[in-house]
Amino acid sequence: MKRLGQKILIMVTFGENYPDRLEPPLHLASLGAALDTEVIMVYSMSGGLLLKKGNAERIVPMGKNTYLESVREVKEYGVKIYVCSPTLERYGLTREDFIDEVDDIVGGMYFVTQALDADVTFTF
Repeated sequence: MKRLGQKILIMVTFGENYPDRLEPPLHLASLGAALDTEVIMVYSMSGGLLLKKGNAERIVPMGKNTYLESVREVKEYGVKIYVCSPTLERYGLTREDFIDEVDDIVGGMYFVTQALDADVTFTF
């Protein structure tokens, strides 16, 4: 059931200090992608730290898979995953500090333009 032109944008700003918010963005991303909808996830600020090497392998949302395993699952559906550049500036990180599953580092303007084009935007 192809839904041409539909896009879901998910912004993740909460990190591991909010465990009840870690699983829903990934769950919604996989559901959207399973419906053959374009799904883009942008991680910013402490949310970006979820994708940092070491953290992604250590954090276990909902007592199931590690965060890295969950990210790999959504990537299998074709979900694009980005980290917002202010995260790198705020925490003194580089691209190499993040897991390989991160597609790219983007700025705030990327999020704004994608949000204007998206059919649905979720923020966590």
